[in-house]
Amino acid sequence: MTSHGPAAIPKRVAEDWRETTVDGDSRVTIVWTKSPRNRLDAFLFDCFGTSRERELTLDPVGTTVWRHCDGDHTVAEIASVVADAHDAERVGPVDETLAHFLMQLEERGLLRFDE
Repeated sequence: MTSHGPAAIPKRVAEDWRETTVDGDSRVTIVWTKSPRNRLDAFLFDCFGTSRERELTLDPVGTTVWRHCDGDHTVAEIASVVADAHDAERVGPVDETLAHFLMQLEERGLLRFDE
């Protein structure tokens, strides 16, 4: 999944995010600007008038993870918090689920890792 081990420390890079409550659950919405990967991407964005602004609204599990990606918690610590705070069937196996989610956030440029 990811090359980052349990001792890695994820830190949020995206600064534009807000937390709201939906049906009694906290949800984080992250807003960022998508950068074109190459000149063709840039051309297509411009040609079709595609907005580069993106929003990602996280579910309660993702919100728990995002809150703890503050540069003070390791991947192992976040896994423990997620396992304690959420239904085991929903997040299991927590290590794999968390690794995949963190990898997706890193690929979007929303967080980075300190080893």
